[in-house]
Amino acid sequence: MGRSELLAALDEARALSAGGSADPQVIAPLLVRILRAAADTAEVTDALRGVTLSRALLRVTDASAAIEFHAGDGGLSAEAADMRGKGPKVDATAATWLGLLGGTLRPWLAFTRGLVVCRAGLTELRWMQTVAERLQRGYEDARSHEARS
Repeated sequence: MGRSELLAALDEARALSAGGSADPQVIAPLLVRILRAAADTAEVTDALRGVTLSRALLRVTDASAAIEFHAGDGGLSAEAADMRGKGPKVDATAATWLGLLGGTLRPWLAFTRGLVVCRAGLTELRWMQTVAERLQRGYEDARSHEARS
């Protein structure tokens, strides 16, 4: 996986977001695909440098799905997990996660409007917002690099 797979997955996410009625059961695997491709994209991992390494259980509330998520220090990993898995729990609907991790919803909007609920506390919420901002910056860098190629 790499930049081309990431951009293809992001384009798919954008198309699903624009459609407005995506099946939540389809979105959860797409989110894992986006994050795994992002982990293999230099622009994204570079954007995550300087972010404290931490983890969270991203729960897709309307799909009864979860993603074990680690990010920071220039690294990123994601895999499907159990809804009651270990780690700080961060809840959002499939549409919110699709917009946030797919790059179509600005992190400040998702976090200030209560679209994302962090069950663990304020520290994890701030970390998640920082990671989302850095991911989106990495996506933009990957897109501009692809356009120059």
